[in-house]
Amino acid sequence: MRICKGMLVGMLFVLLSTTVWAADVVKLGFFDMQTIIDRSEMGKAGLEKFKIEREKMRQELADKLNELRKLDDEFKKKEQVWSDEIKKAKAQQMMAKKAEYDQLRAEANRRLGEQERELLTPIREKVLEIISRIGKEEGYTMIWEMQMAGLAYAPTSLELTDRIIRELNEISAKEAGGEKKQ
Repeated sequence: MRICKGMLVGMLFVLLSTTVWAADVVKLGFFDMQTIIDRSEMGKAGLEKFKIEREKMRQELADKLNELRKLDDEFKKKEQVWSDEIKKAKAQQMMAKKAEYDQLRAEANRRLGEQERELLTPIREKVLEIISRIGKEEGYTMIWEMQMAGLAYAPTSLELTDRIIRELNEISAKEAGGEKKQ
C-alpha cells in the first residue's frame, strides 16, 4: 500500500512539474561536428592538409619498419654462420633500430595530434560562434553536439548541421576574399 501511495505521489509530482515546465517554450537543436568538418570548405581544407602530413609520416614509418625487417631477415639468414660477437652486435643494432622506430612512431602520433588540434580549433571556434548566434537570435533553449551529447535519436527537424555548414562556408568565402584583396 505504501508503495502504491509513493508511486501515485511521484507520478503526480512528475505530471505537475512537467505541466509547469511545458508552459515555457522549449526550443531544441543539435548538430554533427564531424559532418561539419567533413563537408564544410574550411573542414575539407584542414583535412587535406592533415592527410598530406599523415601520409608523409606514414611513409617515414614504413621506411624505418622496412629497414628493421631487413635487419631481422639478415639476422635470421646468417645467425648460424656468425660468431657470437657478430650476433651480439647485430642484435644490439636491431634493438637500437627498434627503439628508433618506436620513438619515431610516438613522435609522429604526437605531431599528428597537435596538427589536428591546430587545424580543427579555428573551425570549432567558428561553429561555436554560429551556434551561439543562432541560439540567441532564435530563442533556442539548448543546442547539442550529436556525438558529445550521445544522442541516439532526434528528429531531423531539430538538426542544424546543414545550416551551420552553409554559414561556415559563407564566412570562409568572405575570409578568402578578404585575403585575396590584401
